[in-house]
Amino acid sequence: MWKRKLIFTIVLLTTVGIISLAHFLKAPQEDWCTTANYLPSNRPTTSVHAVKVVIEPLQGRHQSYGIFMLPIDKCPLGKPVVLTVIDVGNYCEAAGSFGKEVRHFEGVDAPPGYYLSQHYIRTRTALRLSTKGLLNRLRQPHNWTLTYAE
Repeated sequence: MWKRKLIFTIVLLTTVGIISLAHFLKAPQEDWCTTANYLPSNRPTTSVHAVKVVIEPLQGRHQSYGIFMLPIDKCPLGKPVVLTVIDVGNYCEAAGSFGKEVRHFEGVDAPPGYYLSQHYIRTRTALRLSTKGLLNRLRQPHNWTLTYAE
């Protein structure tokens, strides 16, 4: 009798674990954020690609991000920006994630008139894409775009 209860408990815990993992790796809903509904519609937009991408989701939170070089005069700190990552979606954010004009970060140097802005994707999103074999695609800077209104 106790063996049957043990097997039932193991099956139940395994099922709960699989469902929990599937929920954790589920794609987050970022579809509400678009350039059209977040940035001013009466101004032209500019898009820049990441100059460097760091994807190390197994190292913990905040280890999946792109670094962008932004012009100080056209995209000042705090200005609304939309991060778009292929296979991930869009994130509505603000420029200058460091809270100040950073000129040197992660081996990237910004020339005069520019600063660096770091923008993250969710760690669970990076983990989900790694299970699909898309990590190398995620590591490509041209798949990361930051758009702002001029």
